[in-house]
Amino acid sequence: MSTQAAFALKASLRKSMLKTLKGMSDGEVEKQSQAVFRILLDQPFFKEAKSIGCYLSMKHGELRTNGIVDHVLKRGSTLYTPFIPPPPSRSPEAQPSSSSQDMKMLRLYSSSDLDKCPLDKWGILDPGETRNDMEREMREDAMNRSSPPLDLILIPGVAFDEECNRLGRGKAYYDRFLLSYTSNRPSPLLVALALSPQILERGEKVPTTEHDFRLDGVVSPEGIVWRNSKSD
Repeated sequence: MSTQAAFALKASLRKSMLKTLKGMSDGEVEKQSQAVFRILLDQPFFKEAKSIGCYLSMKHGELRTNGIVDHVLKRGSTLYTPFIPPPPSRSPEAQPSSSSQDMKMLRLYSSSDLDKCPLDKWGILDPGETRNDMEREMREDAMNRSSPPLDLILIPGVAFDEECNRLGRGKAYYDRFLLSYTSNRPSPLLVALALSPQILERGEKVPTTEHDFRLDGVVSPEGIVWRNSKSD
């Protein structure tokens, strides 16, 4: 399949799946989010992870991570959450730079830090680059040499298949972050969190290109799907 054809199929699947997710009630999303949280709590890979990356969820149409984030902070594990820097102001003649908006993983320190985060335009908690629980203290970046290695990243997405391929929102933020992070560190365990409709029917595939990373596993209310059908 050509790259152009793959991008066209991705766009089509993304559009249809986002429409499906938009139609889910908040009550159903919350019910499924709690089910995934309960599954995670029983998993050794989650219980034993000392340093975790986890997204802060949108208000609608996405598996909610509120309980997961609160649990990780309260148990004392190191938690990093995605941060996308705002686009720099530039003159009309300046060329846009993709690296200026590459995703970072910045540390979230405490429940107090989390509680003081404002909402961004998508209704997602936005920790920003400085701590909310300590004045003028910059957040630790997971890319820093002094930062502990990430054991696990809990990843969002739009659709997933039985081979642990992922369809994202088309910005390639995670692809670029993981490519950079793993250039000089071991790859963390990559596990996606999914609502039931996001798992494609058996035999259906997420269209991919050579630049797409593959997950190690996907957790949904129905359980865990592991790449190559094994959890090691």
